[in-house]
Amino acid sequence: MIITNLIAQHLKQVYEGDNWTDVSIEASIKDIDWKQAQQQTEASPNTIASLIHHLLYWNGIIMQRMKGETPVIPAENGYDVPFLNSDEEWNVLKEKTHQSFKTLAEAIKNFPEEKLTGNYSPAIPSTYYRNFQGIIEHAHYHLGQIVVLKNLIEGA
Repeated sequence: MIITNLIAQHLKQVYEGDNWTDVSIEASIKDIDWKQAQQQTEASPNTIASLIHHLLYWNGIIMQRMKGETPVIPAENGYDVPFLNSDEEWNVLKEKTHQSFKTLAEAIKNFPEEKLTGNYSPAIPSTYYRNFQGIIEHAHYHLGQIVVLKNLIEGA
């Protein structure tokens, strides 16, 4: 199997499930409502909604890098989720994020394997492979935060 297929599969699995951690973003947020998604806890300045928005944002950054762009990351770093007023708005955010995982996974799957070790920018010494693996690690890291926040919210 081609390495880009494996990377793409791993990225989709962190969102949809069947990864080695046996925890997924989709399963972890499916029963969270819009109020819980925005609930602050003492454990973090982030909310579940802000983490989901941050993941959506960074999937877009990786897509831009794949196009040879070097986007400037603002101080908000994708945590600037708009206030949600309903479950419908929360569901839209979840669906956009899910689609971003699927779109990025498809782009990685179709990425030329011979370019994996090449730098995505002359100004930043980081390979495409490192970015692809990094976005998966990033998603797992924030998934852990989501699970902790969910447990704190449900235990409150």
